[in-house]
Amino acid sequence: MRWWDESMFAVNSYEMMHNGKWFSLYFDNSPDYFNTKPPLTSWLQIISIKCFGYTEFAVRLPSAMAACCSVLILFRFTAKHFDYLWAWIAALILLTSYGFVHYHTARTADSDSLLTLFVLIANLYFIEFILTKEKRNIILFFLFITLAVSVKLYAGLLFIPAYIMILIYKKFFKAFTINWYFILGMLFFVFSIGSLLYLRELDAPGYLNEVFFKDAGRMTTVVENHSQSTFFYADNLFNLRFSIWSSFFVVGALFIFFKDENQYTNILKIVFLFIVVYLIIITISVTKLDWYDMPLFPYLALIAAYPIYYLVQHIKKGEKHLNFLKKSMIVTLLFLYPYLIQFSKSQGNSISDGEIKLESKEMYLFDKIKKNESLNGLKVFHQGWNGSLLFYKYKLAAKGQKIEIVYDISTLSVNDKVLVNNDSLKTILKNSFKCICIDNAYNTELFEISANM
Repeated sequence: MRWWDESMFAVNSYEMMHNGKWFSLYFDNSPDYFNTKPPLTSWLQIISIKCFGYTEFAVRLPSAMAACCSVLILFRFTAKHFDYLWAWIAALILLTSYGFVHYHTARTADSDSLLTLFVLIANLYFIEFILTKEKRNIILFFLFITLAVSVKLYAGLLFIPAYIMILIYKKFFKAFTINWYFILGMLFFVFSIGSLLYLRELDAPGYLNEVFFKDAGRMTTVVENHSQSTFFYADNLFNLRFSIWSSFFVVGALFIFFKDENQYTNILKIVFLFIVVYLIIITISVTKLDWYDMPLFPYLALIAAYPIYYLVQHIKKGEKHLNFLKKSMIVTLLFLYPYLIQFSKSQGNSISDGEIKLESKEMYLFDKIKKNESLNGLKVFHQGWNGSLLFYKYKLAAKGQKIEIVYDISTLSVNDKVLVNNDSLKTILKNSFKCICIDNAYNTELFEISANM
């Protein structure tokens, strides 16, 4: 279980499941004012925990399933409005994008994968309205926007400027907003989100102040030292997170505006505007984190697929175009290497030496649990972020074993078995007690206290 966000969500979900506070998040048995997000992520994790137990797999499953659904929904939409070959290409680009299938996104217990799914569905229903003028799409749009905001508050609303621009440009603003579907959808959204915020404020007074001042202030104030250069997201997309496909995206964007108007460009221009508006908003925000760009990846994949689709479609053998089977074989060969690379990265689970040093206690506990070794009575001497350690404390409690996280050296005594990885804490321990190292792994050592100094 990794540090920071995913362990925070895992702890929130466990404590919600045990304290029955279904509309409020708790961390270490106190109201959580750090994670101000609504409770939908925890609700989904709890369903998974009920099915599979309190494990790393269970708390990560909702994120993985959301990413899987995003790929499938992108495929379905593209097959319906474009072409099956285009759909396969777009889905494979999304699946092989490093920034989409990575830490803090599809593979960890954060909220961003769920956000990406719900916003994607809402945006596709918005496009369906533009294409068909069917007003039932407005209700469905509001349903999934509500789910997106129920996962990550303001992040679910960042496409609003794009919606307004598109409706005005297409002259559909009145048709979208002046009807009972819009009014009912808006009422549903306001009632649902307002209820979630109000019920949490009742349990944790001061919560709304955190939501409206701290969270909203991310646009203008650096939160938790997460400041980056102006073009941080663009650089990251082109150099790392979408790197292998970024050149195809640029060509695809040029195709949209410089090729003759066709049945695809109407939708692709809307998708391109989604990308530009969202990217501008997160770029001008002074608080920046790598994974804030995750909602962009389905749209990037759709446009990046355009030049590949065009090239495959225009390959000829003699005077004849290739049949679908041969085109599919070409696409398979094209994506084989990127797929193997992405599979290797995800299964490798590699983390940096600095992260290993930081998280080595968690790695030690994970290995021991996996080997079914008893950790009952263990004390973990620790300072700093404790979310991942709380996860293992709760996981072991479900197995009938008790470990204690110790922050004060004075609470330790002779015969205690103490796990520690921080060099300064090791020095404190050795200066206070005579210790025997009985086990070690990574940067972590297990000491047995034999006597006082």
